Amino acid sequence: MKISSLLSENANYNAQMRNDINAYLVRLKANDIGTVGTDMMVDELTDMGYSVTPESLVDILSNSKYVSKVTVDTIDLAGAPSGGNNDKEKDRETVKKLAVKTANKRIK
Repeated sequence: MKISSLLSENANYNAQMRNDINAYLVRLKANDIGTVGTDMMVDELTDMGYSVTPESLVDILSNSKYVSKVTVDTIDLAGAPSGGNNDKEKDRETVKKLAVKTANKRIK
């Protein structure tokens, strides 16, 4: 296999992963979820077939227009409502449902 085709595959992989991350973040924001655990997002990306760690996700999201703050523990979405009145368990369930829905769409 040529090096150019390997580099092209890597670029496509990275672009697809960024697109999937952005789509996931937009869905969270649309459902009024302002914060998501970095580990939870890493698990979702792993389930989608990507190889990512919390540290690499922080690097990827550091310049994202959808994220206001990202750490190894949490991802805060830009322009999302503050979590003052939200129940964290309810948010976790909503994220889980969205993840299952996304995974089911990918299987079809």
